[in-house]
Amino acid sequence: MKKNLMLLMMMISVILNVVLVYKFFYQGEKVIIKKDSRSEIKMTKENREYVLAEMRGFLESVQKINDGIAKNDPNMVAGVGQQSGACKINTIPQGLVRSLPYEFKQMGFHTHELFDVMSKMAKQKYDRQEIQVKMNELLNNCVACHQTYKITAEH
Repeated sequence: MKKNLMLLMMMISVILNVVLVYKFFYQGEKVIIKKDSRSEIKMTKENREYVLAEMRGFLESVQKINDGIAKNDPNMVAGVGQQSGACKINTIPQGLVRSLPYEFKQMGFHTHELFDVMSKMAKQKYDRQEIQVKMNELLNNCVACHQTYKITAEH
């Protein structure tokens, strides 16, 4: 009897965890389609400021990478991993991930990953053209995101 009860409790726990992961990570909040055809993502003012600051940081990193490529300086390119790579994911404010649609999260995580990839490429086997290809992939992410989403603060 106790074994059956434990098995039932374990099954309920697994199902509940799957539902919670789906609800808070994959599903995200609903977005509203605006007149300019972009999806509006509403979030707290603090979370909006965080996302916008992160995007400004991405732009600074893009400039540093381009400067490093132009100067043929792999150390400049390698430094962006610490500024915009996946290590920044650990600084996400509470509640932000839940407020983002799944596709937005995918683009964001992929963008962080691309900064890490370019940094690693510069450290291990520096090839300006290969890094430029990754930079174009990253910029395509940025363009797609800005064409698709508009971030607004909740009132």
